[in-house]
Amino acid sequence: MNIIGGVISGVGRRAPWLGIALLTLTPSSAVGQAERYGLERPERGRDLLEAIALRQHNRARRAVGVPPLAWSDALAIDADRYAAEMARTGLYRHSAKVSRSGAQGENIWRGERDLYDYGTMIGTFLDEARYYRAGSRIPAISTTGNWRDAGHYTQIIWRGTTAVGCALRTGRGQDYLVCRYSPPGNIYGQGPED
Repeated sequence: MNIIGGVISGVGRRAPWLGIALLTLTPSSAVGQAERYGLERPERGRDLLEAIALRQHNRARRAVGVPPLAWSDALAIDADRYAAEMARTGLYRHSAKVSRSGAQGENIWRGERDLYDYGTMIGTFLDEARYYRAGSRIPAISTTGNWRDAGHYTQIIWRGTTAVGCALRTGRGQDYLVCRYSPPGNIYGQGPED
């Protein structure tokens, strides 16, 4: 069994519809984007993130007939560790599989600080449903021909996944969201609804 770990998004390459990492800030822009544009800062907090993540993930799973996910504090702690690393370094990329505590899938998101609420962040993963080819298997799951264009979504609806944990950190004018999944999805030769 080959696992195609997490999903490497098309940021900077080809997926502007993801809404992630499209706006570049200068190092001097330390003020939050909500304040900069006169917007109300999105409500934040661990309990709110858990509630919204579970609601959105499980709504998507229910729509395709797979069982709901449970929240995992252990996955959230691992997600937080990596979100903190991205916030500290400014490097936006998936973590190395060997750095994760056990076998975990991963979805990541980045956007301007204080501009997006949790629902919008997770919604970018779910928006990939429009490219998902139902009944297909990795790597032929996307109508675009690139499995990564639907990979965040398929990790969310992967039948064998039972738990999720997410965390958000801020650094260098950016918010970094990491969601971790166990067992991981996006397994080569398998489909999310198998």
